[in-house]
Amino acid sequence: MRVTHIYHSGFAVELPACTLLFDWYKGELPQLRRDLPLVVFVSHEHYDHYGRCIWPLREQFSNACYVLDKDVAADAPADARVTAVEPHASYELRLPAAPGAAPTTLSIQTLESNDEGVAFLVRAGETSIYFSGDLNSWQWRRPADQNAASEKFFRTELSRIASGPVDLAFVPLDPRLKDPAAGIAAFMDVVGARALFPMHYWDDGDTARALMTDARLAPYAGITHFEDVCELPDPSARPA
Repeated sequence: MRVTHIYHSGFAVELPACTLLFDWYKGELPQLRRDLPLVVFVSHEHYDHYGRCIWPLREQFSNACYVLDKDVAADAPADARVTAVEPHASYELRLPAAPGAAPTTLSIQTLESNDEGVAFLVRAGETSIYFSGDLNSWQWRRPADQNAASEKFFRTELSRIASGPVDLAFVPLDPRLKDPAAGIAAFMDVVGARALFPMHYWDDGDTARALMTDARLAPYAGITHFEDVCELPDPSARPA
């Protein structure tokens, strides 16, 4: 299993039976296998999460399909294979078989963002992936009651999926915030993850890395990944 951080909140997750691409709008894609199904996820239509660069992928990958927030789906070309999603819903996506493998079914659950669009919980075989989009504990420099409401909203949404740690979690760590660490701290408290990928920090990776010294985040340093490319074991090989 390979995870590539492309830029900002854009990630490619390469699994044995399929490739998942999340919120790619900028940056060079890695060399992805053309013989595997490609599933393109877009959490919402903000410029830093959705770009029309996703549409030519259906010409480059014969098994490309799209799982899109409903507002983004409205912008889709007529011939694109699109599943339009809304908050608080569940979807199943049956993918074509990869070479030498059985067909794969993705189970997708959506949460409601407290900014715009949705967050995704994706299960592909034995692998569980949480992608936050712009759902977060947004601790801006503003009245305390607004920040408290954001924290409460985030935790309430996470409680919908709190059934043990996920394998991969992609959660904002935005240096612009008054308390950038609040979102990851809340996620690990409510849900938990075996591998954690901070995101939503544009070109400010050095500052984002420094934020991991926060006492609430330091315990997770060993599972936190800022690498451009990260190789992880296949969860299906995990002992029962």
